[in-house]
Amino acid sequence: MTTLTAGVIGQCRLNLGSAPRSFSWIDRRRYLRIPEPRWMRPNANDPLREILREQDSLLREGRLVWGALVQANTLLFQPGKHDHPAEVVYSSDAADFDNNPARLLHIAQSLYSLKGTEQSDPELMAFSEHLANEMERGMRMPLPHKLTAGATVYNTAVLISRRHLPDGVLHSSVFPLVIHPEKTAMTMMLPSRYWPTEPGAVS
Repeated sequence: MTTLTAGVIGQCRLNLGSAPRSFSWIDRRRYLRIPEPRWMRPNANDPLREILREQDSLLREGRLVWGALVQANTLLFQPGKHDHPAEVVYSSDAADFDNNPARLLHIAQSLYSLKGTEQSDPELMAFSEHLANEMERGMRMPLPHKLTAGATVYNTAVLISRRHLPDGVLHSSVFPLVIHPEKTAMTMMLPSRYWPTEPGAVS
């Protein structure tokens, strides 16, 4: 895996620009906007719908932090036409992880290792059951500090848009997320247009 540094997330922030941001109508319509997936239409109560409602404000006003993949619909790892959900971890305290996103990835991997396992600790058992139930949406769930060495880290569901991925396929385990906790518990992946241009800068 390519070494991940504060310079990478810093470059993403420069590429996106300072809030409040404005985008052209064409960019909003054809690239930035995540359309409603067909599989979501029958489920009016899917919590991921809130991401669709808040995506404009996230891009206009949100800030960037590192996110690390916990699990994702396996279809995202191969070419396809449809967008799918994933679960990620992130911290709103950038100072804890800007310089060490590998630490966040380690937390994500430790969390995933709980999936479907028996745990004597009630907090860990709750996450084991949550991750095993892949139809359940968890939004901004605080992780037990025993998994994070005391840092404030959240697990959350996101909707991964293929138009925002390099080549339309999920290759990255660590990537920039846009958050706006003052307004919404939702988050989204930063579209790859705003990632650094050198190959492998985010991986």
